[in-house]
Amino acid sequence: MAGRVVAITRIHGLAGRRDELRALMRDTEARVSREPGCRRYRFATTLDDPDEYLHVQEWSDDDAFIAHQRSAAFRDYQQALFDLLARPSDMEVHRGRDTVRPEPSGPPDPRSAD
Repeated sequence: MAGRVVAITRIHGLAGRRDELRALMRDTEARVSREPGCRRYRFATTLDDPDEYLHVQEWSDDDAFIAHQRSAAFRDYQQALFDLLARPSDMEVHRGRDTVRPEPSGPPDPRSAD
């Protein structure tokens, strides 16, 4: 199996149901972040549209990701989500072991100096 799994989803919420959708996202974050193998599970609004969201999930491996997809937290989220969306979400799943953190291209941040 591949190493780390990162899933990025674009979620298109309904303006009139914003508070309900955000409450569902908060509850789901709290529940899922405790699942085995969960490294990151965060929802965020976009800058230009308060009803457009990015959902970033990071899992230790495929087994953890698959277990999440079968979990009660995921099932509950999916069932509650349907009536809160303007259109279906768009997801991309990335699998692999390598993570690259680019070196800064500018001068060092003085806040990080000793």
